Amino acid sequence: MNWKEAFVDLAQAADGKVAPAFKPHQAAVALVLIGREQPLGRYDLCEKMSVGEGTVRTLLKRLTESGYIEAEGKQGQSLTAPGRGLFEEISRDIPIGLELDVRRLVMFQEAFANLVKGKSHLVTDGIRQRDEAIIQGGYGQAGATTIIQKNGILVMPPDGFHILTEYERETLLIIESLRPEDGDVVVIGSADSPNLAREVSMAAAMTLF
Repeated sequence: MNWKEAFVDLAQAADGKVAPAFKPHQAAVALVLIGREQPLGRYDLCEKMSVGEGTVRTLLKRLTESGYIEAEGKQGQSLTAPGRGLFEEISRDIPIGLELDVRRLVMFQEAFANLVKGKSHLVTDGIRQRDEAIIQGGYGQAGATTIIQKNGILVMPPDGFHILTEYERETLLIIESLRPEDGDVVVIGSADSPNLAREVSMAAAMTLF
C-alpha cells in the first residue's frame, strides 16, 4: 500500500458505518501537519484545517486506530513508528509545502504551494489538478494552478508559458522557497481561506499519484 492508498483507506466507511466526513487529502494534510509540528494538539489542528472540530476529532481517532499517531501527554499528538514511515514516504514525494504570496498568479487571495518531485511527465494541461481543487473546495471557492520545471525554467502547461516573463516576483519567490528541479511540479492551491488553500493544494497534488 502506497501513501495515497493509506489515506484513501483512512477515509473509507468502517464496519458498515457511514464514511467519515473527512476526505483522503485532509487526512494527508493532518498527518503532514502533525509530522512537521509534533506534538500538535487537537485545537491547534482545528485552527489549521477547514473542517469542524467534530470532523477533526474523527480524523484523529482514525489516525490513532490505524496506529499512525499517539497522544504525547497533554501536549498533543505525535507520530508513531508506522506514522513516521508514512510521513517519510509522502515527504519524499512532496517534500515542501508553504503558504506563498502569489495572488497575482492564482484565482483567490490565499495560496499554498506543494512541491511534487519528478511528476511533470504526468501533467498534461493542469485541468485535472484544477478540477480536483474545485471538486474538493467547492465551485467558486477554490482552484489550483499547476507549474512544471523544464530545462531550468518554470512553465505553465499546456503551451509552456514562461511565467517569469509576466510574473517575475512570484516566479522568483517560488524558486527561492521551493527550489524546484527539472521534472518537478509546483501545485498551488488557492482559496479565500489559507486552510482551504492548503487542503486543495494537497488534493490537486494527489492526482499525480
